[in-house]
Amino acid sequence: MPIESKHQFVDYYQVLQVWPTASLDAIKKAYFKLAKLHHPDVADKTPDPAKRGAVDFTLINEAFAVLSDPSKRLQFDEELRRRGAKSVAPEKKKADKRSAQLAYEQAKTAMRHNRYDKAVVLLKSATNYDPNNPEYLSWYGFALAALNAKLHEARDACKKALEMEFYNAEYHANLGYVYHQAGLTSTARECFEEALKWDAENALALKHLYGSMQKRRSILESILSFLGLSLPRSAGGSAGKRATKVRS
Repeated sequence: MPIESKHQFVDYYQVLQVWPTASLDAIKKAYFKLAKLHHPDVADKTPDPAKRGAVDFTLINEAFAVLSDPSKRLQFDEELRRRGAKSVAPEKKKADKRSAQLAYEQAKTAMRHNRYDKAVVLLKSATNYDPNNPEYLSWYGFALAALNAKLHEARDACKKALEMEFYNAEYHANLGYVYHQAGLTSTARECFEEALKWDAENALALKHLYGSMQKRRSILESILSFLGLSLPRSAGGSAGKRATKVRS
């Protein structure tokens, strides 16, 4: 089989049939052996026509010139490593995505058992393996907020997820939870309301948005009760309606 053309990258170690770890002495021996076999004066006299010109003698000389020079060999080795890394990159990417998915699945299990400390570690690992996955980022932010830790990092992770999928109700709710944990009630409410625009049944948004409303109503009822007042029992039952005097 012919050697690759000069316009393509050629592995000089393959040309001389030596390992990349070969010593200079081994390279010289390999070169002289090939030179005896493939020198034009010898190759033209080979009885088998199929073997004539099977190896480009000029290429053998090129390979020896590079590999016998320490400086040129070093440059060639660096190029060889670079190309090798490039060729395995797709496989590494697939492996990283599998590792990220596994870490994420384990993190979800941890969160279901309220082990947010464990979930944070697993989700951080998932984002390291697959840094542009919005799902991993958003839940990493949520898990941090659940621990009330690194809230700035939690906010940034949730925001990055929304930059990728602005229409995702879960991500809006998760960001709202981060703000809720930070004590930014008004901003949290805006996020929860936005989540409900995309998914009217989002559990996290409903819990924190209407749960907080119910809490405020309860406080208001306690104050009014102390003052001898009560909220009207209309269908709306809104805290904003005028309080009425309790009949004695």
